[in-house]
This record gives sequence, structure tokens and C-alpha cells, in this order.
Amino acid sequence: MSAQWRIEIRLGDGHAPLRSVLVEADTEVEALRQVLEEAERDHVAAEELLLDGQEEVFSRTEVLDGHVEHQAQA
Repeated sequence: MSAQWRIEIRLGDGHAPLRSVLVEADTEVEALRQVLEEAERDHVAAEELLLDGQEEVFSRTEVLDGHVEHQAQA
């Protein structure tokens, strides 16, 4: 029988949770796995955003300095 589980991730005592998720699962282990999978997806998405953001800043800086990153070949 499925139950609701509140999973909270904290760094140290007395701090607000970094992640607080309510999931439905049959067991505590299944609930933890669901939250872990979500956290891993979030981590991958954050890494992609970081890389995209770094590329955007790098490109903008090059353009401002008069450099062209990619030139169209005619």
C-alpha cells in the first residue's frame, strides 16, 4: 500500500532544507530513490545551465572586445 513520505535534505542542524519533497511510495527506500532521481536530474540540468551561461558570458565578452567567435563562410 502506497504512503506519502516527506523527504528533506539539509546541510547541518538548524538550517532550512535545501530540498523538501512529498512523494508517494510503498517503502522508504522507494521514496528515497524517487527523490535521488529528481536531485540527479536537477544536478544535470544545473550543469547544463552553468555551461550555457559560461558560453554566453564568454561570447558576449569576445564581441565587446571586437572578436568574432564564428564567422560565416560565403
